[in-house]
Amino acid sequence: MMNYSFPSWAVSARLRHVVGSSLLTMLLSVLTLSTWAQDKQVSGKIKDASGTGMPGVSIAVKGTQRGSNTDVDGNYKIAVPENATLVYSFVGYKGQEVAVGGRSVIDVTLAEDNQVLNEVVVVGYGSQKRKEISGTVSSVSAKEFNAGVIANPLSAIQGKVAGLTINQTGSDPNAAPTVRLRGIGSLAAGSDPLYVIDGVPGVPIQNIDVNDIASIDVLRDASSAAIYGARASNGVILVTTKRGKSGKASVDYNAFAGFDVVAKAPAYYTNADDYRADAKTLGFTLPNDQGANTDWFKTITQRAMIQSHNIGFSGGTENFSYRASVGYLNQQGLIKTSGLERLSARINVDQVAMNGKLKIASSLSLINSKRNFANYDAFTFAITNLPTDPIYTDNPAFQTASGIVAGSRYFERLGEFSIFNPVARLEQTVNKSDDLEYLANVNMKYSITNDLIVGVNAATKGVAQRGTSYTSRIPKGAEAQNGIGRQSLNGTDSGVPNGNGLPPTTDNLLEFTLNYNKTIDKLNFGVLGGYSYQDVTYQGFGAQNNNFITDGLSYNNLGAGAGVSLGQRANDAVFSYQGNSKLISFFGRGTASFDNKYFATVTVRRDGSTKFGKNNKWGLFPSASVGWTLSEEAFLKGNPTVNNLKLRVNYGQTGNSEGIAPYTSLALLGAGSRYFDNGNWLPSYGPFQNENPNLKWEVNTSYGGGIDFSLLNYRITGSLDYYVRNTSDMLYSIAAQVGAPVSTILANVASMRNQGLELSLNAGIIDKGDFRYDATLALSTLKNTATSLSKGDLIASESIFLFSGLGAATRGTSAVPFSIIREGYPVGAFWGAVVEGIDDKGQYIFKDIDGDGKISENDKDRTFVGNPNPSLTLALTNNFSYKNWSLSFMLNGQFGNKIFNTERMLYINPINRFPAENTLKEAINSPIRDTRTGAFDYFVEDGSFVRLANFRLAYQIPGKGVLSRAQVYVSGNNLFVLTKFKGVDPEMNTGNLTAAIYTKQQFPRARGFQVGFNLSF
Repeated sequence: MMNYSFPSWAVSARLRHVVGSSLLTMLLSVLTLSTWAQDKQVSGKIKDASGTGMPGVSIAVKGTQRGSNTDVDGNYKIAVPENATLVYSFVGYKGQEVAVGGRSVIDVTLAEDNQVLNEVVVVGYGSQKRKEISGTVSSVSAKEFNAGVIANPLSAIQGKVAGLTINQTGSDPNAAPTVRLRGIGSLAAGSDPLYVIDGVPGVPIQNIDVNDIASIDVLRDASSAAIYGARASNGVILVTTKRGKSGKASVDYNAFAGFDVVAKAPAYYTNADDYRADAKTLGFTLPNDQGANTDWFKTITQRAMIQSHNIGFSGGTENFSYRASVGYLNQQGLIKTSGLERLSARINVDQVAMNGKLKIASSLSLINSKRNFANYDAFTFAITNLPTDPIYTDNPAFQTASGIVAGSRYFERLGEFSIFNPVARLEQTVNKSDDLEYLANVNMKYSITNDLIVGVNAATKGVAQRGTSYTSRIPKGAEAQNGIGRQSLNGTDSGVPNGNGLPPTTDNLLEFTLNYNKTIDKLNFGVLGGYSYQDVTYQGFGAQNNNFITDGLSYNNLGAGAGVSLGQRANDAVFSYQGNSKLISFFGRGTASFDNKYFATVTVRRDGSTKFGKNNKWGLFPSASVGWTLSEEAFLKGNPTVNNLKLRVNYGQTGNSEGIAPYTSLALLGAGSRYFDNGNWLPSYGPFQNENPNLKWEVNTSYGGGIDFSLLNYRITGSLDYYVRNTSDMLYSIAAQVGAPVSTILANVASMRNQGLELSLNAGIIDKGDFRYDATLALSTLKNTATSLSKGDLIASESIFLFSGLGAATRGTSAVPFSIIREGYPVGAFWGAVVEGIDDKGQYIFKDIDGDGKISENDKDRTFVGNPNPSLTLALTNNFSYKNWSLSFMLNGQFGNKIFNTERMLYINPINRFPAENTLKEAINSPIRDTRTGAFDYFVEDGSFVRLANFRLAYQIPGKGVLSRAQVYVSGNNLFVLTKFKGVDPEMNTGNLTAAIYTKQQFPRARGFQVGFNLSF
């Protein structure tokens, strides 16, 4: 990458560039002079609008490989055929094409291309030119989306927006990534951004076909997001789908196919001979050696195939346009039996009537997703099972030796608590869902005058999730209840309703807006006022049963099971629920600009929600931001180095209510556990939630400032921002007052702070002839601190310990307090004992932190041992093009974060699990013989990494006939990762309270390879 220093760059760098280019051009001219004898010489000078000569301008003969560049004064010479057309181009300026004709001297004046500044950016309830924005807004167009497999639209913008982190532990196709904008936003109310699709808030984004998306805009600061009020505390992501244009009909077909493989498998014994040899070295006998050689991890994983197709039709006239599309995705999971199949359809229609005064934009989308969920327990059992055990057995002697479940052909060890056959888990269980989502919306705008526009936005959306599961009659363990079957509609896979985790069944929206814009001389101003009403209903039901006489009916005849009548698992045998919430809002925004130099925006929103207590039904959310374009001032205007320089300052308040279920503020009664009385199972009834009339939204108060810049004739553009984000009134469950019906109550009690720097940088590094290279950098820092765990008389605790489970069937470790929330420390900080060394007996030597002469490694002798949140996140995207070829790849990384590797804690000691269970290969050389487990800093590892996230090589085929465009490409994902972390993969779902706890139940990360094409007709 070239390093520019300015202002001295203008002479030295350009002179070197021009001299090098000129020498190369002269050499090529001499070598090919004989073949150009019939050509003519054309010369001239290239100037900018001020009449100054422009060095380094590219001149190319259209349709050929011939080219030249201007010298330091802007002069050029080039040999061309008689009927040639010359193409003049330079970064930051509008290109020109000039026919040579009979001329031998051609002078050209290039005009600046302010496309970046005049780019229209979507903001809440409208759009603005980028140069007029005084808040912090990032925009990513479809052509800037990431390469490789993009099954989830969020993957398309990973690494594209500074301050936006998108992480996913493993590559489960049915698992959504964790999305955090400027850090974790809440303890209990959710930290996800608000998604707005074509003006409709609260629409799930993960199932939209990325081929249908035109752009994604991110409102990063509170001043930009405050227009969405009580739902915008964690930022707002605006998605605009593609729409038709006037002109002839066109067809686009985009498709790819490929496969995923496990990038890195866990480092356990997969070869029985190695296991036997190392057991002998350690002096162990293997009385249960069954003589097999089984790679259990390989038996449950597969080469996962993926294919995606999308066909779009668009066209229209001056008053009517349309775009319709159909998409299909079929993605297998790395674990056998898991996968996702999705079929989507969308149509967008735009109409203009009443002499252009009335504009109507309507949309309809349908998405059907069929999911086969992965059995995560299978990973645990694939690790703990011995490689000397077989998968199947029909030998009666084996059945006697292992106590195999009667009627099963799977080998099992019934006497072992934590060893189960993972293949049996996969083949004897079914867990899937069939989901249907719809969204219909109409947006109408009527121009009363040229300056005054009234708008109406109406939408309805909903989802129906039909979940089904069945566990066979014959598996080992707690589930051996002669079969367990479930069916549910909008229920969870466990058959229990959960208001926080369920999508709304129906969601209806109605909004009215009035927008006035006026220009008076150098003053431009606009006023927006609006009203919004949103009604959301949640409802669902389900049933389950057990004790079936056969597996043949599966979940299709739940009444055939005898479990309900016998009282087995009767607490959740049948369930149903319904909930409703309403949000009423009034909002307004005022914008003003003067002389294209000074900009200001103020917004205010007042939200009323049924979710909160009777004393706090309404909230007010104001914001303000100002901008000053210094480059338009006399002391900078026309500067050849600084093309654009704008200062911004912002302040705003937003709220968080999205993660709160309806009726959370009310005292609730309901059915509890069942009891047996006089031969009958009867339900109990009683209170299960305390009333909190003061319950309210969490408040995010943010302020910051930034700089937007364009340098070196727009060759370098970017922004630098600093922010402070204070979140107060955070919700958490605390001890209720003595005498309350329930022991806990949800209250607004805690606060925390996030602060950091964000840098976005775009550089056109090389633009010479047919070769171009540009790069984009997104970099952000983050410092998170819990500032208070009390508010008035409400006290959560001095310290809140967060417990984590370490995977299925792990003895004594179902709930370990690795993490903590404590004032002055990062939220979710690792809190544990400090290991100062290992003694000659292999025992831990702990530090006496409290100095009392006694060691209590799981109590008083604990301290801060690591921050799970990365202090630095960055992504570097590189784009190269040469003629019809293009190559792009992205490197991303996180730095400064720690990961608690509980897998090593459990399996680094060879005598802890070995030889009854499998263990890590490195345990053979481990000095540790201590069997104690807990939160010890010895197992806190550096989670920093650099990853080659995606790569694509493409070739553009010239259009011919009805084919207007064709591109073929090969691509890959997760091609390598550099890290010191000793687990399978260092990328964790950071931004959650206990996210960076690495366990043996992690879904593996995929390495993918694809081939695809894009066609336009």
